[in-house]
Amino acid sequence: MRVSVIGMGVQGSAIASVLTRVKEVSEIVCADVNLVRAKRTADKLNDYRVRYCQVDANNLSDVKKVTEGTDVVINASLPWFNLTVMAAALDTGSHYVDLASDDPLEQLKSDDKWRRAGLTAVITQGGPFVINALVKSAADSLDRVDEIRLRHGWRRIGEKDLVSSWSPSWSPEVALSEWESDPIIYNDGEYERRPMFSGIEEYRFPSPLGLLAVCSVDYEPVYTLPRLVDKGVRYVDCKIPPDPLAGALIKMGLARREPLEVKGVKIAPRDVLMALTPQPADLDEKSVTHSDVLLCYLAEVEGEKAGERLIHTLYRAFSASGDLKRHGVRWANVSVPAVVTAIMLAKNEVEPGVVPPEGLLSSFLTRLGEWGMTFQRSITKK
Repeated sequence: MRVSVIGMGVQGSAIASVLTRVKEVSEIVCADVNLVRAKRTADKLNDYRVRYCQVDANNLSDVKKVTEGTDVVINASLPWFNLTVMAAALDTGSHYVDLASDDPLEQLKSDDKWRRAGLTAVITQGGPFVINALVKSAADSLDRVDEIRLRHGWRRIGEKDLVSSWSPSWSPEVALSEWESDPIIYNDGEYERRPMFSGIEEYRFPSPLGLLAVCSVDYEPVYTLPRLVDKGVRYVDCKIPPDPLAGALIKMGLARREPLEVKGVKIAPRDVLMALTPQPADLDEKSVTHSDVLLCYLAEVEGEKAGERLIHTLYRAFSASGDLKRHGVRWANVSVPAVVTAIMLAKNEVEPGVVPPEGLLSSFLTRLGEWGMTFQRSITKK
């Protein structure tokens, strides 16, 4: 099993690390536009199966040099490179996995091409999106599904700084872009845009997370779930804790890509912001133990079974330090599902086509359980 990982940021380097624990893997290619970063990851892993190379994820021919002869390509680069990396994987006969999407509906349009090629592309297989597989499982047990409400929460503990800088735990570029787009909801067959930071509510997550303020966000499952849960779904939304610092930066114009003239010098504010923002891939992995994070990925699936109104509540509650202790990497909630998916693809355990996490078989959840990732379920009558 040969796997190429494109993008050696905090997520890609963690994926490469987890892959070294899989005995079936014979080669791991660590590729990044920054050759120093790719080499650093390979040197740190110190495994004879690992090699590194440079790649421009926005250049089709360049990417094809990496995907050639690869069983599975895991795309951990920026989401706006997805279509290029997908095309390269398809051309070279490789299965494909990515972690997030700039436009999931556009990716789904190539489903027929992947089916005809007998290959599979699993899109948006990162972190909170794994809960989609449980949503599909709950929906399959109902006669009708009316609403799907996704609520993802987190809380930092152990922080000592009264005033902290804006320092996302994953790609700052993507973290900022997440709040630049107006939130999306699915309502009666239509996708509707809402104002930034709208839909604020206080949601009580399972202990120890407790009560948190959450707001609507532009998240991939809102696009994909109504298409794969064919039970008459009328409403889908997703809410997460707001990021006031990101919102302030955006409203101040510091996320602008257009150059701004300052004292006779033209420079894009976003370039300055990204240059000043700490890159999580460059931080010490052990630092997470000094400032831990409690997280919960949760979904409510409301519908009807045999004339009775039911709500299925599904969630995974965990801590960053717990993942680090078990898997040796930060945010294993992203890397482990990506690796599990890659293994399933290499073994041809997933039907050909383009599928989000909810399109995977129930064996995906079983495999996650074998890696120590378990989920809680409850059913209440309404």
